Amino acid sequence: MTKIISIDDMEIEFERQSPEISCKWCVYIRVRNNDKEKLLFMFKTDHKPRTRFTYNAGELIKQSNQTLKEILDTSMDDIEEVIKLEGKLNKKIKE
Repeated sequence: MTKIISIDDMEIEFERQSPEISCKWCVYIRVRNNDKEKLLFMFKTDHKPRTRFTYNAGELIKQSNQTLKEILDTSMDDIEEVIKLEGKLNKKIKE
């Protein structure tokens, strides 16, 4: 059974691990309710995490670029920063 939890705020972090670590990726889910913050889950995996951004229009749930933009706007100051970071990371991974 799915458990539904009401919270004030949440953060999802995707962390690429160095080759010395026992997994390739860690995903952290942190939540805040009132003045308490807690690491709710830490997932370890060798598979790259996948994300999906959707919009519930009432009768239909569909993929949404607007939802993606809203999430990224609050996560990063500028989408150009994301593109630059991705380029730098790709360079380092290839080296």
